[in-house]
Amino acid sequence: MDKRLHGLIPAIVIPFDENLKIDEDALEKYVEIVCSAKIAAIAVNTDAGEGAFLCQEDREKILKIVKKYSKNIPVVCGLGGATTSQVLEYGIRYKDIGADYFLVFPHFAFRGSRGKDKAVIAYHEALSKINIPLILFQLQEDLGGVFYSDETIRELAQIKQVVAIKEATFDALKFRKMNSLLNLLPERISLLTGNDNFIIESFIVGADGALIGFGSVFTDVQADAVNLAVQGKYKEALEKFSPLAEICDFCFAAPVRDYRIRMKHILVQQRIFQKAFVLPPLQKLDESEEKHLLEILSRIPL
Repeated sequence: MDKRLHGLIPAIVIPFDENLKIDEDALEKYVEIVCSAKIAAIAVNTDAGEGAFLCQEDREKILKIVKKYSKNIPVVCGLGGATTSQVLEYGIRYKDIGADYFLVFPHFAFRGSRGKDKAVIAYHEALSKINIPLILFQLQEDLGGVFYSDETIRELAQIKQVVAIKEATFDALKFRKMNSLLNLLPERISLLTGNDNFIIESFIVGADGALIGFGSVFTDVQADAVNLAVQGKYKEALEKFSPLAEICDFCFAAPVRDYRIRMKHILVQQRIFQKAFVLPPLQKLDESEEKHLLEILSRIPL
């Protein structure tokens, strides 16, 4: 178990200009703001950061900027690609730039995984040879994810470099069962909630940390709430998070894929981003949603 990950790990969104190029100045400012909060780590090239939509050059550029401005806070880098050899190549380059952890994206080839899946295990064993701590990733299918069997999780947890799992099925029962499974391992790995629909509640049923996209906004408040939850102060944590509950529900309403543009509009309202753009085929926010967002923000007493 890696206790460095016990706390909030914001999976940040990325600012783009009108030409859909990375707004580097805005990103630098944003990373400094995020890292001024009491977070455990910061995550890039994730689902929230549109990692799957970026070219490799931009992924590396983002990692370099975040590593430079993260104030020595550990950096988790999303890791995925078309083939094992390609992912290994990317991983080596990320390691050279300074990634501290890899969040290993479930490959689309693993969909429909059943029983002890040899392909899943072989994939993670190959990536472990890069010699960077690995965070497993169980993700809801609506976002292109895969649900791993208990047998597969047990085998993956025995890989030396595996230190944690991000569980993001948005299913409280599956999350609770994952915690029970990890408790039965010879050596427990850290359980990170990726469930933005029950962030603080995740700690009541066993989470050690929160690696979440919603951490991109109101990071200071969320970090304080999560740190209270890590200490077992659940009532205080829920009270701290309470003002953000409505905006969190709004951001992760169906279709879930639009959570990125919704959060970027929040950052525009906070004058951290200049504009809210996402990479196609993701879509901009329609006027009625933007109006609703402003109404919710007006009710947040922060």
